[in-house]
Amino acid sequence: MEISNLPSSSNNYVSKSSETVPVDKAISLPPKTTNTIIAKISSPSASRINKRYQSKFKKEWLSNSYFSTFLRECKTDQTKAVCVTCNIQFSILNSGVGDINHHVQTKKHQDRTKSAEANPSNRIYSTFNITTTELNKLCAVEGAMVFHTVKHSHSYISHGCTIDTIKKCFPDSSTVKNITCDRTKAREIACNVLAPSLTDYIVAELKNVSSFSICYDASNKGNAKMVPIVVQFFSKTGVKHGILEFIEQMHESADALFKNIKYVLEANELKLNQLVSLGSDNTNVNVGNHHSVFA
Repeated sequence: MEISNLPSSSNNYVSKSSETVPVDKAISLPPKTTNTIIAKISSPSASRINKRYQSKFKKEWLSNSYFSTFLRECKTDQTKAVCVTCNIQFSILNSGVGDINHHVQTKKHQDRTKSAEANPSNRIYSTFNITTTELNKLCAVEGAMVFHTVKHSHSYISHGCTIDTIKKCFPDSSTVKNITCDRTKAREIACNVLAPSLTDYIVAELKNVSSFSICYDASNKGNAKMVPIVVQFFSKTGVKHGILEFIEQMHESADALFKNIKYVLEANELKLNQLVSLGSDNTNVNVGNHHSVFA
């Protein structure tokens, strides 16, 4: 019986593996890759460096004769400034005066400046000198309504609802018909119109007294810690008190609190040696014997 030798599977595999594969048909395997995530390393020291160079508004900029024509302080954010010529807020976070000069070079600001110089009668502060215009009546009504809202601790949403109700009750009044004072505008009037005027009035009275006291207490608003600086003093009509400034206090340490209180006094041209008493809660940070705001 004739036995035929069949190639085994192993021999067949060897023969196939030994065959030459053309280069154009060769399978190229991609290099082995690993899923590596490159993350930006942020250390506490780096974050402190970034915060250290954040520019904030300085009131001495307003003493510049050129800046004073258009520059105003933004009461809601110290890292921004207000341009009354362009009617906008812009950031001064990066370089302070450099950011202001950059805004001055923008086409919008230059066009608005040329327009204001060509038509001085159209400026807002020139219009307010006229006491008999409908615009003055409208501004007076809106300011009085916002003052009433803040005085009685109403919300800005409630203020907007009140304005809508008044407009429906007095449709024949041209002044009421033109009122546009919803919650956003009401907040701007309260923070940027009424508050600076009332603060200036209090500061003017403080300059005529020999001593005053300061009260403060931190409270949280969302994720921000706010500290109101309240002043109290004797006037010709009795005891008066008012808010000098509302500041955001990140760290409630003795050094930080003292630094901010001193800054508020100096910014309003008040002397620290006139401060005769301090009102606060009885924590060690405020009234401790060692390393406190009082000490």
